[in-house]
Amino acid sequence: MKRMILFPLLVACAPVAAGSLPFARSGLLDTPMASVLRHTEIEAGAGFTAFSYQGADSSSESDFAIAGHIEVGLLERAQLGVTYLGAGGISGQARVLVLRESITRPGLALGVENIIGEKNYEFFEGDSGLYAYPQSQNFSAYVVLSKNFDYVTGTPICLSLGWGMGRFLQDADRTSDGGFDNPIPGLFGSFEVHPNSSTSMAIEWDGRDANIGGSYRFSRLARVSLAVAEFEQLFRGDVRDEQDVMQSAKFTVGFQLFFGPFLNRTTLEPAERLRRAQNEEALRQLEEERRHAMERIEELLRTMED
Repeated sequence: MKRMILFPLLVACAPVAAGSLPFARSGLLDTPMASVLRHTEIEAGAGFTAFSYQGADSSSESDFAIAGHIEVGLLERAQLGVTYLGAGGISGQARVLVLRESITRPGLALGVENIIGEKNYEFFEGDSGLYAYPQSQNFSAYVVLSKNFDYVTGTPICLSLGWGMGRFLQDADRTSDGGFDNPIPGLFGSFEVHPNSSTSMAIEWDGRDANIGGSYRFSRLARVSLAVAEFEQLFRGDVRDEQDVMQSAKFTVGFQLFFGPFLNRTTLEPAERLRRAQNEEALRQLEEERRHAMERIEELLRTMED
């Protein structure tokens, strides 16, 4: 297998991504979320993925891959980017925020990944070229809902649920697509726990495989991430084909950098502005005032009814 080469120097610090690899695009691990970067904010990242498999002579083989991406937010409603997936080359992605998340309602986004003519757009190569899936991997459209429960229930979790085409679809007749069957083809989702503004841990189902990982944000500008992709393969035992690289768990370390925003566009709700500024104390005070206001309204309604 050929070694993957690094994305041009412009994105020498961008995250990794592809098929079932984390940090290929802006999102959680390998699933998108209903959020976008701020207007003219740029996210760049790089990732290093290590994996092993069994060679034809039953020897243990190890390999690694390096890839990158860069994305930019537009008008607080859209996000555009490019991804480099080694032998697969460069593809594009786009996401539009249809409904912005508020304290009480989820966010809703529509997007498409792997905008490229090559249908077998994938990170790995086999003897006959790119690793081919029965499902075309290009133009993978999706819809996703996300909700952060911090300021509704006081629980530091975020849930996302979505449906997609292309790379999100599992082939029921192909065992290498995962150790678990997807009850609804194209369904994906994630569960994230963020005990504070710097630390995040997540588990997700990307439509084909289960991934687990976490991240630590040093500042508003830099974050480091770790993940195990396709970790269900670790529990498949003799059922797994050890010569098939796509039936191997993959270990990834990624780095993300954030620049800007370079142009000011303050159209966010007050709670969203405070959240993005990581002002947790002000957010708690805002939620406390909201609860007091609701209590006063309920008290007034009871008085009127009496």
